[in-house]
This record gives sequence, structure tokens and C-alpha cells, in this order.
Amino acid sequence: MNKRFWRIILLCVLALEPVIGWSQNIIFSGTVFDKKTSAPLEFATVILNGGQWAIADAKGNFTIKNLQAGKNNVTTSCLGYVTRKDAIDLSKSLTGYKIYLEEDNLALESAVITAKESAGATTSRTIDKTALDHVQVMNVADIGTLLPGGVTANSTLTSSMVFNLRGASSEAGNNAFATAVEVDGVRISNNSSFASTNGASVNNIASSNVESVEVITGVPSVEYGDMSAGIVKINTKKGRTPYTITLSTNPKTKQMSISKGFALGQRKGVLNASLERSKSFSNQMSPYTAYDRNQLSLTYSNSFTHGFFEDMPLHLTAGITGNVGGMNSENDPDAFAGTWSKEKDNAIRSNITLKWLLGKPWITNLEFHGSISYRDISYRERSTYTKAASTISLHGTQEGYFVAKAYEEGASNDAVMIGAGTWYNVMGDKDKPFNFKAGLKAGLGRTIGKVTNNFKAGADLTGDANLGTGEYSDDLATAPTFRPYDYSAQPVMYNLAAYLEDDIIVPVGKTTLNIVAGIRNDNTFISGSAYGTTSSISPRLSARYTVSKNFSLKGGWGVAVKQPSFAVLFPTPSYQDIESFTSTSGTAGTYYSSYYVKPRTIEYNDALKWQKGIQSEFGTDFTVAGNKVSLTAFLNRTKDAYTINTDYERFSYNYTPASALTGIGIDVDNRVFSVDRNTGIVTVSDKTGANDPVVLSHTTKNAFISRKYADNLSNPTTRYGIEWVIDFKKIKPINTTVRLDGTWYSYKTLNTDMLQYYPSNINSIDGSPYKYVGIYYGGANASNGEKTQAVRTNVTITTRLPKARMILSLKVESSLLRYNQSLSERKDGSTRTYSLSDLGKPLEYNDNSIYSTRDYTVTFPDYYFSFQDGTLRDFLTDYRKAYENKDSDPEAMALYGDLTKLIVNSSFKYNFLSNYISPYFSANVSVTKEISNIASISFYANNFLNNLSRVKSTKTGSYVSVSSYIPAFYYGLTLRLKF
Repeated sequence: MNKRFWRIILLCVLALEPVIGWSQNIIFSGTVFDKKTSAPLEFATVILNGGQWAIADAKGNFTIKNLQAGKNNVTTSCLGYVTRKDAIDLSKSLTGYKIYLEEDNLALESAVITAKESAGATTSRTIDKTALDHVQVMNVADIGTLLPGGVTANSTLTSSMVFNLRGASSEAGNNAFATAVEVDGVRISNNSSFASTNGASVNNIASSNVESVEVITGVPSVEYGDMSAGIVKINTKKGRTPYTITLSTNPKTKQMSISKGFALGQRKGVLNASLERSKSFSNQMSPYTAYDRNQLSLTYSNSFTHGFFEDMPLHLTAGITGNVGGMNSENDPDAFAGTWSKEKDNAIRSNITLKWLLGKPWITNLEFHGSISYRDISYRERSTYTKAASTISLHGTQEGYFVAKAYEEGASNDAVMIGAGTWYNVMGDKDKPFNFKAGLKAGLGRTIGKVTNNFKAGADLTGDANLGTGEYSDDLATAPTFRPYDYSAQPVMYNLAAYLEDDIIVPVGKTTLNIVAGIRNDNTFISGSAYGTTSSISPRLSARYTVSKNFSLKGGWGVAVKQPSFAVLFPTPSYQDIESFTSTSGTAGTYYSSYYVKPRTIEYNDALKWQKGIQSEFGTDFTVAGNKVSLTAFLNRTKDAYTINTDYERFSYNYTPASALTGIGIDVDNRVFSVDRNTGIVTVSDKTGANDPVVLSHTTKNAFISRKYADNLSNPTTRYGIEWVIDFKKIKPINTTVRLDGTWYSYKTLNTDMLQYYPSNINSIDGSPYKYVGIYYGGANASNGEKTQAVRTNVTITTRLPKARMILSLKVESSLLRYNQSLSERKDGSTRTYSLSDLGKPLEYNDNSIYSTRDYTVTFPDYYFSFQDGTLRDFLTDYRKAYENKDSDPEAMALYGDLTKLIVNSSFKYNFLSNYISPYFSANVSVTKEISNIASISFYANNFLNNLSRVKSTKTGSYVSVSSYIPAFYYGLTLRLKF
């Protein structure tokens, strides 16, 4: 590992040595009860702030030994009950302590249906079961509506849903890919996907089995790696529960589930079982193309507190989840007869966690966590093809010239000629990502005087692979052009990490300072790959200064590294298929072609860096006249974002025109064509033997071929904003609370990399393949960047009726500012695009600002090079010269015509104008009613006012329906039964 990291570890250990004291053998014991019935609560968890813990036995009793003197915070939790926090002073052993927990139901005055703000050093919000049930989450991504400024989306499973914290889906910088998602510690990773650098879909997570979700948008603990934009931690049910049946419906999705937490008897632990079936339709009027989720989850948990483990208890949690499902359109009567598509979303996730409370002077607890995750997201599609003449499909993966022939079983079949007619073919892609993780973490909690110190050190090993075999066809004789690429043959990506972190709480007079500081070292190694081993250091720091219970300040800064996906490291190779000969067709409509195949595998880039996220935030929480206010300002920068670029190299090949067949003397229906694989020379033979073979004449053509390569964006992507949450003082006479939450968000990206562009689908003025490559700042587009701003604010009015065990909520979501503007700038800030009045006169551009003038625009390459001369040349200098001499010099005329094809014009006169969308709103209503402890029913209606107003775009000056920005009227109903 990195030598700097181990030096830092040594310094931290030396610094901590003075505060590591010996245990004073103080005991804390007691009993946990149900507050209403006074019945003891088995499996309740009691945790002290030093990291010591205990699990209540069948009589509700717990014992924690080997404690130090000092003040402690006690957190007690149990599935189905409200978590309780108490403060105790352990100057000596404390026994017989009684803890009463309230059942978590709507009879409580404090029932919360919004995200709860954390009081920790970093920004974190928790959404518990009450809120999840009230919102009726069917896709866990739906919880985004509960975050500040969250936008409601009509719940469905037919489109892939991902988390994108403090970012938007259309933005550069791979923010969704950099957002981590874990289910009971199992990472839902997209690293071994060959498709794209996108976030991992969460559609196959059973929403009915989710107990709570924690969303960390601030600087996360160094315990979490392979992410750079925040983390979503999903926790499933663990503990004894009654049978629970859930029935949910909305216009597009139907869901049924049953779950139960079985107490297996004294000292035998608890088994939680959950079975869910969900079906979601893409079109409620034609419910045939549908997504299925069929999931079974089993979780076993137990605490060992007797015998060898009497003084050092061990807690075990082990789980396995299986999902079978995916999209299927096979039964859709609206599809073309005989055609269909199927996309699997099968998954197996398994995890095991061992927590061992050692209570030693040098170590408090030791934790092991292991997990595996396997997904089968294979795809199959049956399509129909109709051709009036024969067609060619290419399957060759080796370089050379190939003539198309009819498919022959057992032959190489690099180029297949398919006869005229109509046929079906099934194409598929076997994509099976697999990842695993094993980690060991040690904790040491000490209270020295009034200072509480929680230190942890750990290491983890992760691996990413793909067990799929890639694209294939059920029938190679009629398959379209494709190349096999075995995903499973690619190397496994391993990451070995070590981390240190200290969480210190220091009283300062009557105030308190909480500091969390840590450092993480990641070492990624890919055997069999030129990328070898890459090492990175990620320091992180968060702090909260609590002045009083009514005022605190917080801040944080940290670096996090995101590993690349296989789409970046080992993407599917591309092939240049260049037609080098086409014959005249025979009387049966059959013709023959030869192609030059040039494999273009993405090449290793020794300058590739791992993507980094640099997060910083500052905030305050305060209470004024009973109104609680939380404000957080954040600045997140993504450096070295992954991207795939293209450049071009010169290439020559031999081309045989059809005119070379003129006068060869062989009847068109008796011709047999062969091609020399190395030279491309075509020979025509007479299958009757009546004529001698004829070697056809050819010419040499020059062109460019592309080469793709993995790279990093040189300019960072910037996201910043302010989030606010205001919980107004409760209106007691009607037991109503009002929450105002929102966000001001700004984003900017600018690509100033020098990128090449070659228009391969056109010819030069002289009829030859196009012979120039343009080089642009940010690529051959009118714009090379964008900036956006948005202000969203939501008002949630919640009325609780404890005696009726009912909650009613009204949420008004509004957009007060929606702004975006395209940018076009060079690295030095100068413009690369110019205002233009006449598209036919590109050189007559003017000095008007493209950002304020309603006009066409023109973008020139900064440089270009030709096939004959690879030297970079200034584009505008040569273009002006060619224009000035085009009427008197044929070469200048040809150059002017060719270079014009590299110019990029705007299609509209408003491309770079500021675009403001007028404000708009949507109103949603939700009701949840409990019937004793045996049933509850929830109903929601999104956009129940059916807002159909129109909003104006200042950029286009036109009005569009607000339905483009808010959900259509939508409703849902959920019934839960317990027994």
C-alpha cells in the first residue's frame, strides 16, 4: 500500500496513545419493556456511545460489562418501536436500569412522515417505516421526494431508476455512477457493467421489506469507498414481527407481499422472511409490456451471550435475497407479429455480519462483514427483417478483406450473405455482473474525563467481475452484423483499502465540539491488464459545534475516489467495416460484396486517472420561537470524470469498383467471387469452368479510421447550492405541523479538451473519401458546456389525529426558478462560437455576444489536419485564404468546399440565450389510517388539482404544457394487514 498512508497510521497511533486508558470493569445492566403493556422486549438493541452494545434476552434483560466511568448516551431500538435515547452517568456500576419503548404507530403524537435530520457532524437524513408507508414507496428511488426540494415522480418499475444525490440525470460528471447504494451492507454496484458509466438500477430491491433508509449527502465516513457523491444505505427488517400482508395498487403497478419475523426459541435467534411480487406496466391502457419483481428474502440474526461469549458477546446477522423478474413484451398484441423483447433482472444478494464485543483495554469491538452480489441482466429480442435483395452481415473479428458468402455450418463465416426475403432472428446479450466484499473493522471507545473518543480502523477487499458471455444470436445464418465479445474473459478488478477514523466529542465549557477525521487508502489492481495497480489517498473531515440545544454549526471537507466501470476499462471493441467491392446483382437479386474489417479495440491510456469527488459543506441548525431551521451550503467538484473520446488515424485500402466487371465474359449468374485477405484483390471465377478466372482491377483509397480511448475530463464539473428545512412550531389546537424545505442548486460544466472529429459519411469535393479531421475545444458541437440553476421549495402540512390513528398530509411542490444556458468557450475563456446573420456566409460572423443576441451561430475547428499531411494547421487562416482564392484557383475551391464541411452551425437563433421557465407547482395529498394494530390503509393522489397550465420559455418565447415538468394526476392505495 501507499507508504504515506502507513506513516499517517503510525502518527495517529502515537497521537492516540495518551488517551487509551484501561477498562474500570463497570457494569451497566437493565431491562427493556413495552411502555404500554410493560411486557419485556426480546431482541431490543442497547448501544452506548463508546461502541459497547447488548441484545435483550427473552426476558428483556441486557448486560454490558467492562465499561469506563463517565457520561454515556444510551440508544435503545427494537423493530416496531420508536428508538429511544437516554443519557447516563456511569461513575460506578448501574444495574436494574429500566427502559420503556413506545410502539411505533400513528397513536403517537410524534409520528413523522418526512426525512429526519441527523444531529451528527455531516449531513445525513433518515427515512423510517412510517414515512415509507405514508409515501407508499414501490421503488426505493421514490424516497427522493422526501429530501429537501424533492420532486415527486409517479411510481413505476418499467424504467430503470437510480439515485443521483445533489445532481441531475442529464449532467456531465457521472454523478449517478458516483452515488453509492447499499442494502444491508451489500453494495449495489455497476462497476462490472459493459454498458455505460451510469448508476446501478434499484428496481429489483423489494420496497415492502425496507425498514429505513439513510441518505448521506455530506462528507461520508472513510469506511465508505468507491463513491464520490454520497451514499444511500437501505436497511431491511430484522427482528420479531407479526405476519404482515401488504396489497398496493396504482394505475401502473400492482404489488403483493407477506413477511414475518419468526422467534426461533430461546437462544436460537430470529428469522425474518419476506416474499414480494410486483408487476408494473409501461402503458396502463395496454398492460402487456411489463416489469416483474418476484423476490424472496431471508435474514437470520442471533446474539451469543453464554459460555465462551458470556463476557464477550457475539452478534450474527446473515441474509440472502433472490429476485426473478425483468421486462417482457412477448404478449403485447400491439407489437409486430412474432416480435418481442425480454430483459432479465434476476439477482442474488447475500451478506453476513459478525459483531464481537471484546471490551478489552486496547479494543472495544471487532466486526467482520462479507457480501456477494450477482445479477443477470441479460437481454433477448426477436425482430423481423424484410429485404428485397440479398444483404450482408459481418461477424469477423480479425483484420483483413472478406467476401460475403452464404452461411456454412462449421465455417468461419466472417461475412455472411443473407438471401432476399423475410425472416426472424433472436439476438441476445448475456450480461452477468458479479461483485464481492470482505471487510474487517476494529473499534476502540474511550471516555477520558469529559472527552469521548471513538476510534476505528479497518480494511476491506472488493472484487468486480462479469460472468456473462456477451452478445450472441440464436441463428448465425440470419443474424445481423455483430461481433462476439466474452465478458467473462476480461480481468477481475480488485480493490484493497485500509482506513482510520476518529470520532471525538469534546466539551468546551457549556458547548460541545464533535470532530470526525479520517483517511482512506485505496489500491486498485487489475491482473492481466495494462492498468496494473493504482493507489489513492482520501482524507475526510467533518465537525459540529453545538453551542446550545437551540444552535449549532457544522462543516466538512473530503475527498472520495470512484473506481472505473468495465465500460471504461474493457469496453466492447468496435470495428471499422469498409466496403471494398460490390458486384452487380444476378437475375435472382443476389449480389456479392467484400469488406475490409479493421478491429478498433479501445486502447490503454497510461494517463487515465480514477475519478475524484471533492465535497465541502457548511451549515447551521437553530431554533427560534419553537421553529427549527436547518441550512446547509455545499460545493461538490468532480475531477477527472470518466469519458470515452475518439481520435483518427490515416488508413489506405484497395477498392474494386463494380465497373471492373465490365466485359469479363463470365455470365452474371455463373460468377464466383473470391478476395485476397491481405491485399483485397478480387478474382472472378466461372462456376461452369467455361472461362478462366479474371483478376479485377482496383484502386487505392485513403480515409481515416477512428480509435476510441478512455480518458478524463480536464475541467472539473461543479455543483453547489443551499438546502433548507424549516419545521415550524406545532399548531397544537389542531395538532398540525408545517415543514418548508427546498434547495437552490447550480451546476456548471465546460469541456475544453481538444477533441477530433471526422465526418466519415461524406466524400470530399473530388468524390474521394473525406480527407480532413477537425480539432475543436470540447468537440464538434455548437456548445461545449452548460450552466443551470434551480430553486425548488416544498410546503408539507401534516395533521396527526392520534386518537383516530390517522395522518393527513398536503404537500405543495413548486419550482420558483428553472434556468439553463448553453456555453461555448475555450480554455482561456474566449468564445469558440460566433454570432452569424447568414448561414450561407460563415466568414461574415460578427462581434455580437452569442449569449445576448438572437442570431444564428457558427463554430469553427481551431485546427485541422489532412490525410496527406498530418501537421496541425490553423483552420481559420487556411479557410479564409481558400475563400479569397476559390474563384481563381481550383485547388482553393476544393479546399474551401471541403473545409466548410467541418463548420458547425446552429439550427435556431436562440441556442445560447438564457432560458428561464416560468414558475409552476403541483399539489399532492396523502392519508394513512390505522385500524388498531391489525390493519392500516394509505391513499395518495399526486397532482390532485390536475394542474394543466402552461409555462413559458424565455429562450424560445413559446409556451408548453406544465406536464413536461410535473407528474400527471396519479393515485395509489395500500392495505396492510397484521396478525
